[in-house]
Amino acid sequence: METARAAPTAKAPGFKLWERELLNSPEVKRKSTVAQLYFLDYYFQSLGYLAARKERRAKFDNDTDERGVKGAEYTKEFKSYCGRERVLLRRRRTKLKLDQFHIIAQIGQGGYGEVYIARRRETSEVCALKKMRKSTLFKMDEVRHVLVERDILTATKTPWLVRLLYAFQDPQFVYLAMEYVPGGDFRTLLNNSGVLKEEHARFYISEMFMGVNELHKLGYLHRDLKPENFLVDATGHVKLTDFGLATGALNPRRIESMKIKLDQVKDNKLVQRSTMERRSIYRSIRQEDPRYADSIVGSPDYMAPEVLRGKPYSYSVDYWSLGCILFEFLAGFPPFSGSTPEETWTNLKNWTKVLRRPEYDKPEDLIFNLTDTAWDAVTRLISHASVRYSTLSQVTAHPFFADVYWEDLRGIEAPFVPALDSEIDTGYYDDFTSLDDMAKYAEVKEKQRNVDAVKEREEHIPRGVWVGFTFGKNGPGANFTGGREEGTLSTIF
Repeated sequence: METARAAPTAKAPGFKLWERELLNSPEVKRKSTVAQLYFLDYYFQSLGYLAARKERRAKFDNDTDERGVKGAEYTKEFKSYCGRERVLLRRRRTKLKLDQFHIIAQIGQGGYGEVYIARRRETSEVCALKKMRKSTLFKMDEVRHVLVERDILTATKTPWLVRLLYAFQDPQFVYLAMEYVPGGDFRTLLNNSGVLKEEHARFYISEMFMGVNELHKLGYLHRDLKPENFLVDATGHVKLTDFGLATGALNPRRIESMKIKLDQVKDNKLVQRSTMERRSIYRSIRQEDPRYADSIVGSPDYMAPEVLRGKPYSYSVDYWSLGCILFEFLAGFPPFSGSTPEETWTNLKNWTKVLRRPEYDKPEDLIFNLTDTAWDAVTRLISHASVRYSTLSQVTAHPFFADVYWEDLRGIEAPFVPALDSEIDTGYYDDFTSLDDMAKYAEVKEKQRNVDAVKEREEHIPRGVWVGFTFGKNGPGANFTGGREEGTLSTIF
């Protein structure tokens, strides 16, 4: 896989300047990687099928020899065997389609599509099926983000990132069939628990660092981390998801929008609030708007200043976000949250003045005061880019994480383990047949209507824009990331 992941470099003599620029462009690099992955998948599928076919034939021959089957009876059984092989061949040639999945229930709703829990009819495999309309993605200039998400999901084999099972398309939609993570997102767990004990906060933030580190090892930044981006699996451990912004550059329109919001609040006065007041305000906001992070007016509570200002940034922006999440774990509210989006933007603009250690005075609340070690860990993450932690080794060396067994985090029993009735239990997700739960998505639906109302871009969708999107095939060994040993078939290239 190292060969498939390597970025091509155009240093060979004889290339003209425009040719070198073209070969080094992000789009060409991505397509070359996709092409390598495609052929690796193709040859792995073909060789895997041939090996499995030889094995099946050997089993058939051994079985008939042991039973002494001959003559007309052998001819009859061999005909049946050939029929089964033809079925497998037809299945390999068939393109994956939506009607090959049984949709069980909707579990998610975004501005560009929906997420369902589904079961593949042929194999009974359960997955989370993300469905997005091609024309909408093109209209809103989101095609690249979906392609990057697909590439990340394809490249990973780690348990810390959500795994891709299949990616396919039809004329109107693209689909990502991912592993179903039944414990819901971490926001739900956090809303129910409020403030976490320090040992629990340390456990979950350590797992989040592991997930982000795996993403960084693939060469990507997340840049929009928040509790909603982490899912809880059936054993209570964490998986990172939602890689739509994990690419080279943010949408210029989004950067400009954030810079304008920061500029609009530059003359606003800071509102001084006590720890209890901020915690109470944030809890009430969450109760009134559980989908706050998805709303149109939602503020980027966890986004690093250099991202908001459109300045150059590095991997450390994800560590800022994790620092904000750790602060929320321990305090019950994000470090820069306000009573209104404008107040939050003002706090972000003046983050050095707003970041204060939470203080509780009442005897019953003293247990919520942060230890010196915990506060030091927070300020190593929420700090200026020049001194901010930016590597996992720096984090693991901090005294706050001294007792963390980094070598086998997933082998430790989680503080919370979801109570599940079955593999298709959706109890930790919103019920999209409930009017109360659907009311939470009013602003998300409004966003979707606004997107639909946007005028279609004048240019036609380029013919090759979705080339390389399809992943995983029908038939045995469809998911090639699951069973291949590291380095297998790498010599093909």
